[in-house]
Amino acid sequence: MDKFLVIDGNSLLNRAYYAFGGRGEVGELSFGGMPTNAVYGFLNMFIKAATDLKVKYVCVAFDMRQPTFRHQMFDGYKANRHKMPDDLAVQFDQLKDILKTMQVKIYQCAGYEADDIIGTIAGQAKNVTVVNLTADRDGLQLVAPNVELHLTKTGVTNLDVWTVERIQKEYGLLPKQLIDVKALMGDKSDNIPGAAGIGEKTAVALIQKYGSVESVIESGANKKVNDCVAMVELSKKLAAINCQVPIEFQIEDCKFVFPFDDQVKKKFEQAGFKSLLRRNLWLSGVTAEQRVQPLFHDVKDESKALDEQVLPILRQMSINGIKVDVAALNALGVKLESEIAALEAEIFDLAGERFNIKSTQELSDVLQRKLGVNLTKKTKTGYSTNEEVLTQIAPNVPLAAKVLAYRGKYKLYSTYVKGYGNAVDLEGLIHTTFNLDKTATGRLSSSEPNLQNIPQRSTDSDCFRKVFVSRFANGKILSADYSQIELRLLAALSGEQSLIDGFNSGADIHRDTAEKLFGDANKRREAKTVNFGIIYGISSFGLAKDLHCGFHEAAAVIKNYFTTFPKVKAFLDHCVESAKQNGYISTMFGRRRYIPELYSNNNNVVAFATRAAMNMPMQGSAADIIKKAMVNIAKEMTERGLKSLMVLQIHDELVFNCVPEEVAVVSEIVKRQMENTVQLAVKLDVNVSVDDTL
Repeated sequence: MDKFLVIDGNSLLNRAYYAFGGRGEVGELSFGGMPTNAVYGFLNMFIKAATDLKVKYVCVAFDMRQPTFRHQMFDGYKANRHKMPDDLAVQFDQLKDILKTMQVKIYQCAGYEADDIIGTIAGQAKNVTVVNLTADRDGLQLVAPNVELHLTKTGVTNLDVWTVERIQKEYGLLPKQLIDVKALMGDKSDNIPGAAGIGEKTAVALIQKYGSVESVIESGANKKVNDCVAMVELSKKLAAINCQVPIEFQIEDCKFVFPFDDQVKKKFEQAGFKSLLRRNLWLSGVTAEQRVQPLFHDVKDESKALDEQVLPILRQMSINGIKVDVAALNALGVKLESEIAALEAEIFDLAGERFNIKSTQELSDVLQRKLGVNLTKKTKTGYSTNEEVLTQIAPNVPLAAKVLAYRGKYKLYSTYVKGYGNAVDLEGLIHTTFNLDKTATGRLSSSEPNLQNIPQRSTDSDCFRKVFVSRFANGKILSADYSQIELRLLAALSGEQSLIDGFNSGADIHRDTAEKLFGDANKRREAKTVNFGIIYGISSFGLAKDLHCGFHEAAAVIKNYFTTFPKVKAFLDHCVESAKQNGYISTMFGRRRYIPELYSNNNNVVAFATRAAMNMPMQGSAADIIKKAMVNIAKEMTERGLKSLMVLQIHDELVFNCVPEEVAVVSEIVKRQMENTVQLAVKLDVNVSVDDTL
């Protein structure tokens, strides 16, 4: 579903003012004698939210500098507010001028506040997800199935996201009932009186019990409310957002135009927004001949239609759930508890004392004080004992090896045994929520619980995967997994013929690479590390760590790789240049990822953005391919009237519950559809396995 970002202009500009050093006087945060801190902070938040959320529509609502209908109802409304600092007040017109240049729709209406306008827009915006960005908690009452509240918690970048589910979980109430809560407890910031002596805890409890202010009053159950009925009734009218503001709203007037044009750049230059100017927010200064062609520029954006088609499938998968053998899960828990206890005893024996193994400070103290280990990697709170550090010292420090084993067992126990155990319903099923819009690459995620982190098959994790079983009598679990799909996509998209030929002939691509890079086919593990590292834009430092070799040796390996596969190097370079000049990188289905961080003045941010630009065409295209396969498989299974169910997607893997008599036909459908979802220079390969468990 398309996203519509609706911003409370007054609230966000006020928050930005103080977050960026506002103090009521024109000082360092000005340009050409004009204060700019609030506008600068606002634009940073605006651009980050709009690009991170990939919004299609955006608008900003403002208060007007005159009394509202609430002031007419109650003279004391907002009477305790301090006068707005002069250096903030002058920035409103500057911001509105820039927003108009950015072609951002602005709404304001005499007699109403920005909240009322936002409520009106949220009520009229159909078939979109409305994201209300503000620093004002009043917006909680507007939250609905298609309306989220994104609150700025600290500064202007740390957000607190509220949905209907979260409000129900934390308050035990519906969003609209928060109006009644505010009517009882009042609001000091708006000078809404409420009932004297009633705080939030009591107000919430009363509304949980009686449902509304009117019912609380009717019950006569609370003396403090009884003593000020008229004031409570007035407070509710003041607290309620008016969703009937007479504005002319058309969602098509709110289309988000991005990247920006040269006129926006000129405004930023006039305001002295140097860091914004360094970001790739527009296409300027580049002629048609100079411009790098975006990847897949002749391909229509199919990703939106693809997401719409896969959404009902994901909903049904969530409803279906996946079956868990609860007895086996509990038995695994007992086994892991025993193994964890044994590891604890071994660790304490090696340390010569008991300590909190989960405490980084206590572990680093034992390693240095008792065992004489020289830890060199420091953090803000002490010396690091992360996995990388412990892995490096483990060959010579048995205690470090035992702690790594302990952490692995404890993660299986806490994340999977306990975490998933708490999510099992009375029928032994886990129903996760699949998310389409939580990742920048388009990959699916899942939550409550997260089933995307089911570990891949390994000696340690197989015991856990075995607790997932078929719901059908004598049924089977069918798992279909794309083999090396991102590496195959790299070969196809780059046009590197030797990689294409290797995949299509069924060769072991990692052994082939080992032979070409190291002159030794037995160095398959090292070649595999290089192959997959290249996809993610690995640096010489990163590869040195992974291969346990020196920096210069790793740099030579990467240089040799690109000499051996020159078209891969050219393709990855093209990805980065395309992202820099076009403002985005896309998948073969047209899904875009905007990467303005490429023009950050922070080298670490630029390095991350460069890796993202390199990887998005492969990872994003792989995500789109598996979604399309899911759509095709679901369609054919429905048309053929099959009883078997698609129950889970774990990145490149699809999982099915099969009735016994349908195992063969489902296997054939799944493999055929997954391997023929798209036609590439490299054939896709799918491994299908069938077992009693996952």
